[in-house]
Amino acid sequence: MTIKHTLTLRNLLILFCIAMLVLIGLKGIDINRKMAWVDEAGRYYDQKDLIAAEEWYQKASNNNSIHYKEDLIAKRLLELQPITLMKQTLSQLDQRAERTGSGQDFTGFLQVYNELQSAQSKYMNTGDRFAAYYPKISAGFGISDDITRYFQQFKALFYSQLDDRLSQGQTDEATPKWNLQAIPDVFYGGANEKTKQLTAKFKDFDEKLMSKLAGEGKFPELLDVSQSMMSQYQGRKLTAPWVKTKAEELARIILKKDVEGNQPANYALHAKAYEAYAKSAGIKSSLLSEIDRQIRKWITAAQRKVKNNDFEGAIAIYEALSSYQDTTNEIKKAKLAWTVHDPLRLLQQTDQTKNYSHVSGGGNRFGGSAYAIGSDDSNTVYFAKMNDDESVQILSTHDFPSNINIRQISVEKSLSTKAAPVILVEGDSNSRNALYAAYEVHDGGMTQLFLFDADSYEVQADRSLLVAHPNGVEGDGGTSQNAIYMRQGDSYQFMGYQKDYTDINVNDLLSHSNEKIRFTCYIVYGGEGDALAQMGDSYVKLHGNYSFYDGMNVTVTGLFSQFEDVYPGGDQLGELISVPVVDVENME
Repeated sequence: MTIKHTLTLRNLLILFCIAMLVLIGLKGIDINRKMAWVDEAGRYYDQKDLIAAEEWYQKASNNNSIHYKEDLIAKRLLELQPITLMKQTLSQLDQRAERTGSGQDFTGFLQVYNELQSAQSKYMNTGDRFAAYYPKISAGFGISDDITRYFQQFKALFYSQLDDRLSQGQTDEATPKWNLQAIPDVFYGGANEKTKQLTAKFKDFDEKLMSKLAGEGKFPELLDVSQSMMSQYQGRKLTAPWVKTKAEELARIILKKDVEGNQPANYALHAKAYEAYAKSAGIKSSLLSEIDRQIRKWITAAQRKVKNNDFEGAIAIYEALSSYQDTTNEIKKAKLAWTVHDPLRLLQQTDQTKNYSHVSGGGNRFGGSAYAIGSDDSNTVYFAKMNDDESVQILSTHDFPSNINIRQISVEKSLSTKAAPVILVEGDSNSRNALYAAYEVHDGGMTQLFLFDADSYEVQADRSLLVAHPNGVEGDGGTSQNAIYMRQGDSYQFMGYQKDYTDINVNDLLSHSNEKIRFTCYIVYGGEGDALAQMGDSYVKLHGNYSFYDGMNVTVTGLFSQFEDVYPGGDQLGELISVPVVDVENME
């Protein structure tokens, strides 16, 4: 063993001894402390300062350097356990209040506050000797001051958030608003002061927000926000009459601008939105009756336009109001009236490329709500009908001569029926006053009833035609030029000329004075221009531009209107007799 090795071992032993002495000294200090702490705790306990006593007993209990009066310490701590629990609870709440408050966690902070209130109620309402110590412990932590300070900070934060939302045009105001409402009354200075402050703030904010939305033309958003506000206030049993009032005021302003700007379409949209809003929100508003009056004014204006034949204007109003109420029927009626007034529209619904002329029409006839007739440049004749379902049926015929100028086209009322109209076409004629053509309309097409040149025609009671001077037909009408046409199947056929005389027996002549008659007689005394013919036991004088011969049987047509004294046979020595005179127009 060397000298160096011997010195090292000695040093280690010395250091070990020193360390042991230090530990023994510290142990002794801890022993003295525990004994002193127990004594200190006992003094506070005897002085009824149980908060300090609990603190020193806790220190002594945590000092394990010596077993000293352990039973006493345990007994006292058990006795002072309510104070221990108060301190632990308030310490934890104070820490959480600081964390949630500084972190702007309002929900967590409210929970801390509610738990603090529960703790206070729990510990102060026990009725035992420890209840009085709760305020002292709470004050020691300063938790009430912290709670007050953070609630004031939250108030300022939420006021600021409302202002920010308003400036940014955000409509989600509920969170800061109801956070302000959730702050307890005491931090406003009482319930009345809280109501006063928040009512003023909420009213100012709500009205500014709604005005901003209205100013930006966001009418639906305005109503949605208003309804949402009312629902939220009602859900919290708060009264906010300014919401309904302001919404109505702004809606009235917007609707008034629509009226002044003659914007029925915008008015209808805004009015319908407001009506739905009022119904959904369950509110009564005088604006609803104003809306109803204004809508009726526009409806009346549209009806007046229809009467004045301004159909486009009327339809424009009806279509503009369609978003407020169903105007389908009114639009349909206006369009129908327009078509009746301007039947060209009906023809153009099937082909707008044609040039139609001689157009006319009407409404509620021939099984349809409207009809139109006309022709095109090639003399094609058209009949169009609008059915009740607004479908259009159009028929045409090419039978009218394409080289004849059409003067007019009309409905031949005397030949038409409810189901089958007859279209009359009048054209130029080289030989007579006009060329007449008629076409009967059926579901399958148009059938030509007649086509003739004549001076005129008329429909008789039996639906036959009396045609004046028809061209190109032969018949015996005496002196008459009025031909009779009768319907045979699907067309009218010439049946002969109309007789303008009455066939009689010569013996009945005296009963037909001033009538054109025709009779057969025997000429007794002939001559140029005059003759006496036998009439029973007497005579009748025939006068006319004819040569009459004795002994002839003739059939004459003429007019008896006077008597004349004559000598039979021309013998003036004979007896003078008075006989009827017939002015002969025709002799056969």
